[in-house]
Parts: sequence; C-alpha cells; structure tokens
Amino acid sequence: MRDRYSCTPICHVVVYVEGLTAAIGPAGDSVYVPLRINGGSLTGCGADKEVLCGTDFALMYADERLVHNGNFVVADPGGDILMWYDGSSQAAEGAYDEILDGRLPGKIASCLSIRSMSAAPEWKRFNRRPLLGVGSFDGRAGTLEFTLLSITAGEGLN
Repeated sequence: MRDRYSCTPICHVVVYVEGLTAAIGPAGDSVYVPLRINGGSLTGCGADKEVLCGTDFALMYADERLVHNGNFVVADPGGDILMWYDGSSQAAEGAYDEILDGRLPGKIASCLSIRSMSAAPEWKRFNRRPLLGVGSFDGRAGTLEFTLLSITAGEGLN
C-alpha cells in the first residue's frame, strides 16, 4: 500500500485565529467553538501570499477531539484562492474542560482535508484535486499551521 499513493508538498499555510465568542454548549458531549480567521500567510508556491479572512466553526468533543470546519481567502493578483477545510486536531486530556472554561487548547496535531478554487495560473491546477493539510492547531498562540500536500495515485491506479 505504501507505493500506491504519494503526497507532494505544495506550500506552507499559517492562519491566525481568535475566538469569535464564548464556546457554545455543552450540547451532549460536545461544545461548539466559533473562530475568526483574521490573517496569515501562504509561502512556498510562487510569491508569498496573504491570508485575508475566514472562519472556523470547530466542535470539541468530550474525547478531546477538536473537529474543524473552516474556510479562508488568500490574496493573489492572478485570482484570489478560496480554501475550505475540515478535519480534526487531537488534544490532550482536559482540553474539553479548558474549552468550557473559555480557554483554547495549546499546540495539538492536525490533519485536514482541503479543497481549493482559484483562477490564478499557479493554483487552478489544484481545483477539484484532493489535498491534505498536515500540521498543528495552537489555540493559545492563535494559529492553525499546516503543510499543504497534493495526493497522487501510483501506477495502475489512475
């Protein structure tokens, strides 16, 4: 299975997040965590680009799994880049209670499914292609940071 797929790094993305309001809930074993994306950067694919704005409506479960559902816009003179993501960050024990107390968790590993759309020449080749984001979420520092990877099928799978 190892040789059947490969992941090629595209760029590095950092988005700055802040709590939009207090966490909403609890609702059963989960708490909603609305986050505002208010800047950031995309580096490593052409000229450096600025993340303009976006949202992340995350959901923290009692098992300390923070599930992201977000989107943001990256400024590009050739055509802005829209990115949507979802996936999870696994926090340490006690993170659920921290959210209830109004504190976001510290640095935790994240794995995201990414979709992008752009008319920019260097980005339109990624439209409708499966992308992964592997990195970390740090609620205390206010960052979601990941390396964007393109997935390609190996021989005989295309």
